[in-house]
Amino acid sequence: MDKAALLQLGYETVLRFIEENQFRTLIVDKGDYILKQHQLVDEIYWASPAHFSISHTAENGKRLSLGDYSLADNFFGEFEYFTDAQSPFDMIATAKAELIVIPSAQFTELLLKDGRVAFWMNHRISTIYQHTMNIALERSLYPLKFNIINDIVARHTLPTRSIHHAYMYQEAERFGCTERAYARIVRELIDEGLVTKSHDKSTLTPVDLERLQRYLEKYQQ
Repeated sequence: MDKAALLQLGYETVLRFIEENQFRTLIVDKGDYILKQHQLVDEIYWASPAHFSISHTAENGKRLSLGDYSLADNFFGEFEYFTDAQSPFDMIATAKAELIVIPSAQFTELLLKDGRVAFWMNHRISTIYQHTMNIALERSLYPLKFNIINDIVARHTLPTRSIHHAYMYQEAERFGCTERAYARIVRELIDEGLVTKSHDKSTLTPVDLERLQRYLEKYQQ
């Protein structure tokens, strides 16, 4: 059996597990925490659909936002389940959601009972880890202008992407910079004819996507 088929079977088994068990549910409203940074997690949550934001606040008060996400379904707390570590992020609902609360013991039984589920879970966690590490490396090793352009290109080319924030200071948090630094780069991109702002000034739209991609390639050579 090939990898794609195994992953699909693992995913379908998870869905049946959730549907067949009478798990407790928890309603969260927009703005409520799903997980708090430094929280010890002893349950796993499942939301379908899942609309949420992810952010981290350092000890020096500097805040990094990884964006807002809208997914068909999503686990919360599975990383903390495996590591027994506190949550490194705030995960906040951006729309009202119903969380299915899965006790850790039953989650363990599921993983041990069906290797296809464990296979799917390993793939899921590895994919999230690689995505997060790519963001961290790019934020650390490339200039702010590169990262903002890269984000714009990703939003208009990738099937699954973060959703922009409505306010500039929130967008600046996604890159770990000040609002002033973010605004300066945006102004440069507009002056260079690379992007334009929407009528409500909350969204950056590429004027020429190929030019933006060539700009990224120049940094990566």
